[in-house]
Order: sequence, then C-alpha cells, then structure tokens
Amino acid sequence: MEGNGKLAMNPLRAAYITVHRLAHYLWGLLTALAAMLLPQVIPAIMFIGFVIYELDEEWHIRDRAYHDIREYLVGLGVGVVVDAIVKTVCEGL
Repeated sequence: MEGNGKLAMNPLRAAYITVHRLAHYLWGLLTALAAMLLPQVIPAIMFIGFVIYELDEEWHIRDRAYHDIREYLVGLGVGVVVDAIVKTVCEGL
C-alpha cells in the first residue's frame, strides 16, 4: 500500500487495463462508423458479436462484463454523435 492509502498497481497491469478499456471504446466507435459507411448487417454483426463475447466471458470468468459493455456503448454513442455532426455539416455544404 502506498502512503496515500491506495494500492500500488503493477505498471504492466495498468497498461493492459488501459488498452483493454480503449479497445472497447474504439470497437463501439467503429460499430457506429460502420453503420454510416457499410451495409447495416455489418454493424449488427459487430454489436451482436461483441455482446455474445462479453456475456460468454461473464458466464465463464465473472469479469463484470457490464463495465466492458458500458465502455462499448460510450464509444457507440460518440460515434452516433460524430455521425450526426458529419451529416449536419455535409447538408450545409
């Protein structure tokens, strides 16, 4: 335990957690961008595949998948906002 009362974390573990979380945000963002650019079946497959993967992890290793799904949904939301902004700007041209 550090002097401030917090547990010290291994730097490699911290890096892994950061990359893991960023991957969820990015996958959500990519799903939203795929909805803009590709046939609708592609983002649907991306979404369903992600949820199935996370639920499988939850059932087998109890990794609190709701955190991962929340991160994915944040990325998806950001992608939807980006999509709306791009469409609004393009309509104004």
